[in-house]
Amino acid sequence: MITIIPGAPEHAFAMHKIEAESFSEVWSEISIKCEIMSKFSVCFVAAEGETVVGHVYMRHLINEGHIMNLAVKKSHRRRGIASMLLNRLTETAREREMIGITLEVRESNRAAIALYESHEFVEEGVRKNYYAQPTENGIIMWKYL
Repeated sequence: MITIIPGAPEHAFAMHKIEAESFSEVWSEISIKCEIMSKFSVCFVAAEGETVVGHVYMRHLINEGHIMNLAVKKSHRRRGIASMLLNRLTETAREREMIGITLEVRESNRAAIALYESHEFVEEGVRKNYYAQPTENGIIMWKYL
């Protein structure tokens, strides 16, 4: 059974490993730990027992949230875990009275874009050459609360 729990510094190593199998540009374990510990950050992990199988973290900036990263372990994808994480993040954003949540996603990442659209995110713009390895535009998406 998957449970969504608040992220903690001790989850950073597992989160880093998941990001390494998910992204071409990976945050270091220490960067993830610092993000989790920031007073401006909201972090949740998806756990199966004691094993972290996914995570999301968002920066709370004034009255909006910016999703920094969302990733699910390859062996656990297509099971609704990313949706569970997004639902919990959205609940928290509403509790904190945010006006919306934003993110960037690679324009070629059709699966992620479809996931975000299914959670009522809409495309609002493009960041030209936002990503490296390979160079690619970032689609700016927003979910208004």
